Amino acid sequence: MNPYKGQIRLSSFENLIVSIYVIGYKNIGESVIVLFHDEAKGEEDVVFSVVVDSYKKEGLFVTKKILDDNHVKGLDMVFWTHPHKDHTPGVDEIVREYFKPEMLYFKPKFYFGNLCEDLLKNESQFTAEVNSSIDTFFEKEKKGYNGQRTITGEGDVTNHYPIKLLEDSGESKDLVFYFLTPIGGLIDCYSLKGNMLNRPNDLSISFVMSIDGYDFYFGGDAECDHCKGIEQNIIGDMRWIKVPHHCSNGGKYICDNIGPKFDFAASTVYASSDLPVEDIQKAYAGQGRLFMTQLKNEDLKYEYGVIRFDYKFNGEDTMVSIKTYGNAQEYFST
Repeated sequence: MNPYKGQIRLSSFENLIVSIYVIGYKNIGESVIVLFHDEAKGEEDVVFSVVVDSYKKEGLFVTKKILDDNHVKGLDMVFWTHPHKDHTPGVDEIVREYFKPEMLYFKPKFYFGNLCEDLLKNESQFTAEVNSSIDTFFEKEKKGYNGQRTITGEGDVTNHYPIKLLEDSGESKDLVFYFLTPIGGLIDCYSLKGNMLNRPNDLSISFVMSIDGYDFYFGGDAECDHCKGIEQNIIGDMRWIKVPHHCSNGGKYICDNIGPKFDFAASTVYASSDLPVEDIQKAYAGQGRLFMTQLKNEDLKYEYGVIRFDYKFNGEDTMVSIKTYGNAQEYFST
């Protein structure tokens, strides 16, 4: 596959605001949105847009509301990290409604039906329907579309997508996406050993978005051997982390190896599996700041929680504004 090369036009780098929304529903379900705003462009100022996973319930579709409130008409990238019931509902709707020919759509190398069908059916329920819906949309309605990518990683930067942030002045800065998991060698082993897949999390995409050297990590539900396959120096450079797998012990390798550059982490929950794990929360909060879409033992007044990070890059200074909505709060170790 030829490396993707693109560009984003900006009036100036100083006018760029990168907004990251970490969305968690009450007790289960998550999605992440990334929007690049150019302050000089008025109301419809979004110049680049990304959605990672989807969830909706009982008519509540927070991802769609945020996109519409920001006047997003088409998405540049959509990531479906893995076929699990808390990352899947509405992915096909997002792809269809916000499709544009330039969209890149990423999914795991193996999906429902390829590995241990009974297991995936049990844990993912309607994943086959969602995957089929997307494939049918591309094949029948968007003939000639070539932006679908099946992803594996190697724990390094080999599978990467560089994009230029190009100012009107002609100056440019680098934006790069690169994939860390699932580790391709482990996935191949599952296949060679007769589909010995343990669970859908073993398929989870996770990746870094690096903006002018500031590294954001989107952990999906990566854990265990896949996390351990990520190079330590890459983890050490992460400054913002969407914690993999709801602060489970399976992702402990990530928090054990974060470096002095680390600033913020954000996590959702999976209450029926008793996640998050408090020791993992304490580890992140002890080295930076951790925000949760809901806390344990709290009276949950809302059906959702949203954490919003607004990044403004200004020379050597990086300014960050953080707001929480619904059930979302900062986690403080007691």
